[in-house]
Amino acid sequence: MVYGRIREYLNIEGFPTEVNPDFKEANVGDLVYATIGPVLDSVRGMGRNIRLTREKEITSVDNETGGVEEFVVVDQIAVAEQMFVSIIEAKRTSLGQGIKQLLLSLKDAWDNNGGGVVYGFVTTGEQWQMFSYDGTSFQKTRRLVVVLEGMEEEDEESWMKEGSLLVDCLFFALKTGGIVKKDVVVG
Repeated sequence: MVYGRIREYLNIEGFPTEVNPDFKEANVGDLVYATIGPVLDSVRGMGRNIRLTREKEITSVDNETGGVEEFVVVDQIAVAEQMFVSIIEAKRTSLGQGIKQLLLSLKDAWDNNGGGVVYGFVTTGEQWQMFSYDGTSFQKTRRLVVVLEGMEEEDEESWMKEGSLLVDCLFFALKTGGIVKKDVVVG
């Protein structure tokens, strides 16, 4: 389904490229939405009450840092309580431009959650890289290329070998991110 949504986007908007003056950061956001939408819907169908918010500010517990992220997935625990699950920082030209902002936002999200691993992604729409923060250290994956120039129906099988790694990473992050395990007392 993700492959089909990416192909649909490319047919309508064209291939994301730095040299295309018409391809703006808003286009990257649309491509990100097309990519993550089916995965979000699937995880919600499994019973997790996650919601996608766009242009969300994440403020630190000390109110010293904070930033606005393009996409933030939160788990709606109760009416006034939510946990940060995942953050996506989208940049038009390079992954490196968004890494510092993403790492600061992951730390702020973890501090606000009071625990649990939080996940983040930096993307140009074409390339993605996943990060996690557990309150002690950051981890990262290698960069994944998920949008291929000239993606056709017959390319789906080859895309599934490489591009579907992003789907696996997104699914894992959305299913497990932000969950704080409570101590169980047996008495």
